[in-house]
Amino acid sequence: MKRRPRSVVAAVATVLACIAAAQPALADGSDPASVVPVSGTSALPAGCGLPAGDGYVLNPNTEVQPMVARDPKRPWHLVTVYQQDRWNRYGSNGAVTAVSDDYGATWHPSADQPAFSRCNGGTAANGGDYDVTTDHWITVTPSGAAIAASFSLSRTGEVTAILVSRSGDGGKHWEAPATLQRDDNPEFFNDRPSITADPYHPGVVYAVWDRVDTQSNGDWVQPVYMAKSTDDGRTWTTKKVYDFPTNSGAIGTELVPMADGTLVMGLHQETNTTAATQVVRSTDGGSTWSAPTLDVAAPFAVGTKIPDPDNSGDPVRNATLPLLAAQPNSKVVNAVWPTQDADGTFHVAYARSADDGKTWSSPVRVDKTPTGSAAVPAIAVSPGGTLAVTYYDFRNNTSAATLPTDVWAVTCASDCTKPGAWRERHVEGPFDARTVPSTSSGRMLGDYTGLVSTGSAFVAVYGVATGDTANPVDIHSATFYN
Repeated sequence: MKRRPRSVVAAVATVLACIAAAQPALADGSDPASVVPVSGTSALPAGCGLPAGDGYVLNPNTEVQPMVARDPKRPWHLVTVYQQDRWNRYGSNGAVTAVSDDYGATWHPSADQPAFSRCNGGTAANGGDYDVTTDHWITVTPSGAAIAASFSLSRTGEVTAILVSRSGDGGKHWEAPATLQRDDNPEFFNDRPSITADPYHPGVVYAVWDRVDTQSNGDWVQPVYMAKSTDDGRTWTTKKVYDFPTNSGAIGTELVPMADGTLVMGLHQETNTTAATQVVRSTDGGSTWSAPTLDVAAPFAVGTKIPDPDNSGDPVRNATLPLLAAQPNSKVVNAVWPTQDADGTFHVAYARSADDGKTWSSPVRVDKTPTGSAAVPAIAVSPGGTLAVTYYDFRNNTSAATLPTDVWAVTCASDCTKPGAWRERHVEGPFDARTVPSTSSGRMLGDYTGLVSTGSAFVAVYGVATGDTANPVDIHSATFYN
């Protein structure tokens, strides 16, 4: 393995030490998060994209819903992808990627962008000829290649596709996208991809997503599809891997490979009348799957809005789904998901498996939100097993027309199945969530945010409102320690 020169490592350590030293300790004795910008104004060509109208409203210079990945062999190298210029329905004009080579202390836009839409340079010839793009995910393989996934579609949603783009230089330059699935028939609707490089089998990469089949008689089914690459994301094979009975299905699938070869997949399962957070397992590379080993009834369906703290009729969107974090070189996998109390507020549930997802601890609430809801949880685990979970909440809300919103993190080093083992710290805020993009499902803080461990620290990547009407929402990055 090529090692980074000692002088560069020392320089990065000095930068991080200076950032930490410049900020006072928090009341609990911990260091505050070091927050830096990732995005600014739109990186897309001026005037690109379809015109507004017919109920479609563009939010220029808004960046939302980031995901972040770390190079498994170069922990200082991070890559993020996010939506740029969000519409009120179905996605954004384009995707933007940025890279950091100093553990998240600074970020730089990629030299070019994955061609997931026309605004990203997509054409019929290169496979990216789509009106909008959304639901981006990213991973970095053991070779250092970055691979991004996209749900790309026509404005009306009648054409949907799952695309991936590969960057052999870790996110700086991107190849033409590969199409994993495309449907021109509006009976089918591809949705919510995630992508994961197998850290134990170099060259192997998995993408999973759901594909809605709305049949002419009004019935529907929403199975899980998986694409697999064995050549570091260059070529792919796609097949349906997890099916459901009529009028049921999954949304928001995420797959994590375990050290013994087991694949663990989290999903939100729904029928016409019920919903549940579930985890399933495969021991044969995804050909067959177990019955759910974690199966927790959810009192809400995807799209249930987070209650408006001011009862103003302007709620926050809730499409957050289960997320997993596997501790490297172990049998331990951790899960977080949104749960809803009897009063309608949302919180963050956590469970742990120590046997590759076969059995799970009883769910516990880990957010420390004193009143109201905790929204959009993300989770990461360090090589030593320390956990971090981030979320937004509205504890600083007032009776004014604004919606003050903060970003928080809780961390835990041991006994994490006990709520008291988690320690909270403030990350950023408050900012006014009433200025983030409005969608048909509420104000979009994001359906997920990014969070990774860099070894001794965690790096969160998330969206915040700026207060600048010309540049309403930016992506920020925060580094914090346990």
